[in-house]
Amino acid sequence: MQLIEFIAHHQLQRVLIHETKVVIEEAQTQSAIIPIESSQQHGHSHGLSLLQDSHNHRVTTYLLEFGIAAHSVLIGVALGTDDGSHFIVLFITLCFHQFFEAIALGAQISQLNNKSILPAIFMVSFFALTTPVGIAIGIGVHLNTYNPKSLVALVTTGVLDSVSSGILIYVALVNLMAGEMGVGAHGFFQLRKRVKCLYFIALYIGAALMAILGRWA
Repeated sequence: MQLIEFIAHHQLQRVLIHETKVVIEEAQTQSAIIPIESSQQHGHSHGLSLLQDSHNHRVTTYLLEFGIAAHSVLIGVALGTDDGSHFIVLFITLCFHQFFEAIALGAQISQLNNKSILPAIFMVSFFALTTPVGIAIGIGVHLNTYNPKSLVALVTTGVLDSVSSGILIYVALVNLMAGEMGVGAHGFFQLRKRVKCLYFIALYIGAALMAILGRWA
């Protein structure tokens, strides 16, 4: 996961360097015609910093989308292959689980600086379809004499579930918590103490609720 994130950031860094060169060339061209004040030059550097933050947030959002999508498909498969004995419990847990994940993903998507609304619509639609696709796969597998306790089924489910869960844990700890509430989150430290306390309370309550849902399922 760390390697995937490094490659994504490396590719976006190349794009950022190219865009930076274009901005610098435009600034030099303007300065050759009209003298640019120091405040305007500071504005250029601040704009480049915001551009880099936007690229980093985009990578984080895409990784979160991928992890949630993979996890949602596996949950859908588990619901589709259920023989009926745990269907109600799984269904209720799935509703709450997807609700909380949708809030987390929607908050990240809303902060993307997209010029068009189409990427956001695509990401939301993709997330909404992952669980139904998983359920359809589960039903199809269940109809073909599926044995959930077989060695192949247990190994396959365990590996895929571990990968998707690892992605979610990595993104949550490294990108979301560290990015939103870590040492480098300057905007967070500028908030009032009461607001920061609410941040931590909401974080701990959300983690506790997800743990309860996981234990219940």
